[in-house]
Amino acid sequence: MLNTRADMDSSMFALKIRQTIGRELGVMPHLIVSRLHRSKLDPNRDREDGAQHNPIAELTYDTFHNQIQAVHDQFDGPAIHFDIHGYSNHNTDNWMELGYYIIPYILNMGLLDPNESSIKALGARSDKPFSSLIAGEDSLGKLLMDEGYRAVPSPQYPRPDTGIEGKYFSGGYITEHWGSLHGGEVDCVQYEVPQWIRDESEEHGERFGRAFARWSRTTISRSLY
Repeated sequence: MLNTRADMDSSMFALKIRQTIGRELGVMPHLIVSRLHRSKLDPNRDREDGAQHNPIAELTYDTFHNQIQAVHDQFDGPAIHFDIHGYSNHNTDNWMELGYYIIPYILNMGLLDPNESSIKALGARSDKPFSSLIAGEDSLGKLLMDEGYRAVPSPQYPRPDTGIEGKYFSGGYITEHWGSLHGGEVDCVQYEVPQWIRDESEEHGERFGRAFARWSRTTISRSLY
């Protein structure tokens, strides 16, 4: 089943994050955007589900993922792939969701295994506990907290069940396929952000970009310079 809801304003939000990361780190990250409405193509699913056997959609799907491959091929060391999406429903928690391809049940149980995540390479090369990289003082969630946001997982909300409704998405096809779960040194994090953040992309993209840049500097600095 194809999700036909659009990630409204996610591209503008991602562009502002990109600009901020470039300013903070002195190197401009790549940005790949799907311009098609999700009723036409969902590149965050496998080819069969995402393109629905439509020849034009299949060509576009292949172009999108081939471009990701071309970018990944440029790195000969650690790198990070941020996959930015949005959700429209303003649920009770209304937080930022960071997906490492660790399902909610596993997060809630605290059974964190880097070998079963999209940041497997980071877990292997880091001297920090994996739990800290996911939800502790060394996590991206902590840096978003420092910018004034609620994020899961993070020190404030280490698990989905620490919220009221506990809405959480662990990541889709891009996170699973393009992260380091199956090998390589490129890690991937899917980011789900509510509409109210994307409505003010200039302000929030700046703050998110600072957090992303700080996390990139501490986790993959060798591949950035």
